[in-house]
Amino acid sequence: MDIHRCRFVDYTPETITSSCFSHQSNDLTKLTPKNLRLAVGRSDGTIEIFNPCNSTSKWLLETTINGGAGQSVEGLLWALQEDQESTPRLFSIGGSTYLTEWDLKTGFPTANQDCNAGVIWSFGINHSQSKIAVGCDDGSVVVIDIAGGKGVMEHETILQRQQSRVLSICWVGDDMIVGGCADGRIRCWNYSGEGKGRLIQTLRVDKAKTESTLIWSLVAIPTLGQLVSGDSTGSVKFWDLKNFVLYQSFTVHDADVLCLTVDATGTKVFTAGVDRNIYNFNLMKSGKNSRKWVNSSNRLLHANDVRTMCSYQSKNLDLLVSGGVSRIVTINSVENFQASVTNKLPVNPMHKNIIINEAKRLLIMWQGQQVKIWRLNQDQSKKLVCKLTLNDPENITSVAISQSGRYLAVSRPSTSKLFELIDADHGSKLQVVKVPSELFATLGARFVKFADDLNLILMVNFENEVYSVEFNVNDDEESEDDLSEFDDSQQPTQYEMSETTSKLNTFEHLHNYTNLEVSSDGKLSVLSKLDGTIEVLNLETKEATKILKLNEIPTALAFTSKGTIIVTTFDHKLFEFNISFSSSTTDEVSLQTTWSKTNSPNLPQQFITLSGQPYGIFENQGRFWVYGSNWVSFFDSNTNLTPISQQHQSTPQGKKRTRNGSASNGSDTTRKVKETLELSNGASNDKCYWFTNNYKSLLFVNKLSVDELVVVERPVDEMPSSPAFKLSKINV
Repeated sequence: MDIHRCRFVDYTPETITSSCFSHQSNDLTKLTPKNLRLAVGRSDGTIEIFNPCNSTSKWLLETTINGGAGQSVEGLLWALQEDQESTPRLFSIGGSTYLTEWDLKTGFPTANQDCNAGVIWSFGINHSQSKIAVGCDDGSVVVIDIAGGKGVMEHETILQRQQSRVLSICWVGDDMIVGGCADGRIRCWNYSGEGKGRLIQTLRVDKAKTESTLIWSLVAIPTLGQLVSGDSTGSVKFWDLKNFVLYQSFTVHDADVLCLTVDATGTKVFTAGVDRNIYNFNLMKSGKNSRKWVNSSNRLLHANDVRTMCSYQSKNLDLLVSGGVSRIVTINSVENFQASVTNKLPVNPMHKNIIINEAKRLLIMWQGQQVKIWRLNQDQSKKLVCKLTLNDPENITSVAISQSGRYLAVSRPSTSKLFELIDADHGSKLQVVKVPSELFATLGARFVKFADDLNLILMVNFENEVYSVEFNVNDDEESEDDLSEFDDSQQPTQYEMSETTSKLNTFEHLHNYTNLEVSSDGKLSVLSKLDGTIEVLNLETKEATKILKLNEIPTALAFTSKGTIIVTTFDHKLFEFNISFSSSTTDEVSLQTTWSKTNSPNLPQQFITLSGQPYGIFENQGRFWVYGSNWVSFFDSNTNLTPISQQHQSTPQGKKRTRNGSASNGSDTTRKVKETLELSNGASNDKCYWFTNNYKSLLFVNKLSVDELVVVERPVDEMPSSPAFKLSKINV
C-alpha cells in the first residue's frame, strides 16, 4: 500500500483569546456537575465548547460557534443562576459596544445588548450571577441585569464616570465593582446602599518610565478580603480591600501580566502573560496570626504569549486551563501544578475540514473563507490546482464534491454556493465557475453532501433540520451543451426526522447532528448525535428511521462496501450495523453484524486505552480503519479478534505487540509502516488488528484508491506564529 504523507496542508487555527468554565469551583466536597463545560474563544470569533468528561486528559469538543472575518472574541463568561431550572448561559464581548448571549444549539446569538458607551474592553459577573458589569473604552462602567432568564438583558445603571479606559473588571461579591484602568489606577465602586454606583476609592500601581501602566487583569479573593492585580510592568500586587492598601507586591514577570486565576480555597493564585511563564503564588503562614503570599513555583508551558487562564476544582476534578498565541489549550493541575503532567488538547476542528475525491485524485481543505484544492499525482508529487476565496465574512462550515469531481458545494451558516470545477492547462489548474442560484444562496448549512445517483444535494442546517434540493450532477462533462442549471423554482424537500425531548438542565446542542454520511449509491444517509442517536434516512422513500441509541458518544461513522455502517465512539468502541433490515426486526441485536457481535466486546486493550478520541473511520477492502490525533489502526473484518479472556500482551523492548495484531513504534519511517502493512496482508490469523503511532498531529486519514492511503499531518510547531518574548538565558 502506498502512503501519501501530506504535511503541505496549511490548516492553521486562530490564536486563543479567552476561556471560562461554566461553573465556579465548589467546596471540594461535591462531585463535578454533569453540565460542566469550558468555553474557549479564538481571534476569528470562533467559540469552542469542551466537555471535560470528568477527566484531565480526554476532553470532547461538543460544538463550535462559527466566527468570521473581522470578528474576535475578547472575553467569555457563563451565568448560572441556581434558583432557575436552566442550563448555563454563555456571554461574550469582542471589539464592539455589544454584549452577546449565545444559543449553543444553533450557534447564533440569542440576544445582543448595546451598552450605549464606548467599545467594550472587559466584563465580569457578580457572585449571584444576576448582573454583568461592562468596562468600556471611554471609561464608562455599565451594569446589565440578566436575572430575567435566557435572552433577557436589561440596562440597569452606569457607575460614576471617569475618563480612563477600563481594561479589566471584577466584582467583589455583589456589593463592589473593581476596575483596572489604562492610567495605572484601580478604581473601586460601591454597588449597595445609598451610595450605589459611587466611586469610593482609587488605588495606584507602579509607574512605567515612558508610558502609563496598564492594569490588564484583576481577580478578587472574597474569603480573604483581597484583590490581585497584574499590570504592564510585570508586577503582581495583592491589595487589602478592607483598608484599601497594598498588601504585597511581586515583580516576577519580565513583561505584561495578562491573566490571573485563583483556586477554590483562595490560597493559590496563578499569573501569566507575555513572558510565557505561569507563576504560582501560595498563601503561607509567616507567624502565629499572619500569613504571607510566596512565589512558590513557575513553569514554561507555552511557546508564546499566554492570553487567558481559568481554573476549576471539585472533589474529582482539578483543572488549570491556559491558552494564547500558541493556539493550544493546555491543561494542568491546580493542586500539584509544579509536578503535574501537562495535557495539550488537539487542534482538530470538531467537523473534519478535509475531504478527498478519488476520481480526480483531489485533496480539498477549507478554513475561514478559503477553499484549497491539491491534486495528488501517482508519483507521490502534489500540486495546488485551485484556491477559492469567498467575499462573505462568515466562516465556511462544510464543503462537498461530487463523485465525478466536477461540482463543489460550499456552505456557511446563512448561505451556500455551488461551483463547477473545469480542468485547465492540461490538468495543472482548475477553473472555477459559479453556478448561479438564488435559492441555494438562501440555504445555510452545518453539513452538505452530494447524493449523486439521485441528483440531490443533502443539507443539515443550524436548526437541525435535514433537507435536500435537486441538482443534476451527472451531466456530460465533455459536452458544452449539457451544462446543469440550478432550478430556483423548486421547493427544498424537508425530511421528518425523529423527535428528541430534552431533559431539564441539559444542553440543547447535545441533540444536534454531528455526523452525516451518504452511501456510495446516494440512496441512504446516516446521521448521528452526541446523545448516541443514530438515524438512517432513505433518500428514495424520504423515510427516516432511528435505528438505535448508543450509550457512548459516536464520534465518527462511515458506510462500507458491504452496505453496512461502521461506528466508532468517544470511548474507543467499534461497531458494525446492518441497515438493510425489515421493519419487524429493528431491535438492537439484529442490527449488529456477525462480526460486530463477535468482536466489538473483544477489542484489544491497547486500542481502548489509546489517548484522545477517534476522529475518523473508513473501510477499505474489508479493513476498518480508525484514526486519532496521534495514531492509526485497522481491524480486519474477515477475521475475528482473540476473546478478551484469552488476550495477553508481550512487550519486547522497543516495540509494542499484542496477540491480536501488530504495532509499530514512533521511530518507524513511512517505509517501515508500509512494510508492516504488507506483512499484515499475509494469511496469519493474528493480524486482524494493526496499530501505529508513527504519525503526529493527524488531521485526516482516508483512502485515495484501494491501494493508496492519504495521511494529513499538521504539527503545531510548523504553524506560522508571531515572534515570542525572549527570555533571558543563564549559561551554566
